Amino acid sequence: MNNKVSIVKCERYSEVQRAVEEAVALLGGIEKFVKKGDKVVIKPNLVSKKKPDEAVTTNPELLHAVIVMAEKAGGIVTIAESPGGPYNAAALRGVYSVCGVDKAIEGTNAKLNFDTGFREVHFPEGRTVKNIPIINPILDADVIISLPKLKTHAMTSYTGAVKNLFGTIPGTYKAELHFRLNERKSFCSMLVDLHECVKPTLSIMDAVWGMEGNGPTAGQNRHIGLVMASENAHALDMAGCHLIDYTVNEVDTVREAVERGFVADNAGKLEILGEDLESLVMKDFAKPESHFNLLRVVSLPASLNAKLTNALASRPKMDYDICIGCGECARLCPPKAIDMSGGKPVIDEKRCIKCFCCQELCPKKAVMIKRPLLNRFMLKFLK
Repeated sequence: MNNKVSIVKCERYSEVQRAVEEAVALLGGIEKFVKKGDKVVIKPNLVSKKKPDEAVTTNPELLHAVIVMAEKAGGIVTIAESPGGPYNAAALRGVYSVCGVDKAIEGTNAKLNFDTGFREVHFPEGRTVKNIPIINPILDADVIISLPKLKTHAMTSYTGAVKNLFGTIPGTYKAELHFRLNERKSFCSMLVDLHECVKPTLSIMDAVWGMEGNGPTAGQNRHIGLVMASENAHALDMAGCHLIDYTVNEVDTVREAVERGFVADNAGKLEILGEDLESLVMKDFAKPESHFNLLRVVSLPASLNAKLTNALASRPKMDYDICIGCGECARLCPPKAIDMSGGKPVIDEKRCIKCFCCQELCPKKAVMIKRPLLNRFMLKFLK
């Protein structure tokens, strides 16, 4: 297995062209991955219509740097993503504009994808899913370069290179998978299946500015000052998790990859190129309020830990002082657990699957995270 991860310091986005090229050079150079005439699809994280300075989406300056690098190697570049919500040309146009992707392609020959077709891929090797709908540009590419953002995540604790590929599934099919796989472990197992099906050629992580707290969209911006890259998205995520002080067992996509033999079993066994990972670890990186792992507070068998963690799980809660009643949360809720009949969203807690899609996709950050009293007690007194 390939456990190489390159780490390069990049304090500001004005330095990102140099940092991206250096990070990829440490892995063998862009010519190792892109040949003249290759159809290169660059897949940024464009979860929703968020401005670049909100640190929610892949920064357009980093995207521009990767486009320039891929084109120098002779690649024919397309930018493709299936954001949260509907997957149609109008939705894509809005996301590309607000996220700065329109500007990212200026001065290049890169094209924006507006082909909203997809095909179902049979993947018999999958552990959790064996048939996966994937958008056309991904399936038609010779080279796939994934550009994840380093952020925390209310459902999965962390979102990085593997989770970024959820945006290769078209529109509402993502909601369907959330509904079918409503436990964190099975959902994360599906994400690992998806990664193995898509198999990105290269992953380059935007960790110049990331997000801590209640990510992936409602947390706080956090300056990290790094660009990280790897051929192995699992290795990149293990390094990213270690950087923000997560253990392997706290992030199910990483734990699952270790169990399946796709990556080394701990960050100490990664081959780090460039900066020293241990000297960069951020012990104070804020985790989501939904994050709760009993393995950090008491010693229990993994099966019992999973059951108790589910029982103590946090839930979404509406902040009606901020909510504008737009109905986006209800429209995008996978189990349809949100009622808008009174003009403001009301969550049916019995139907809620705690996927936090409402929190992730709320345009006003009006969805908070409610922690049960016993959950708060255990974190305070049993650490």
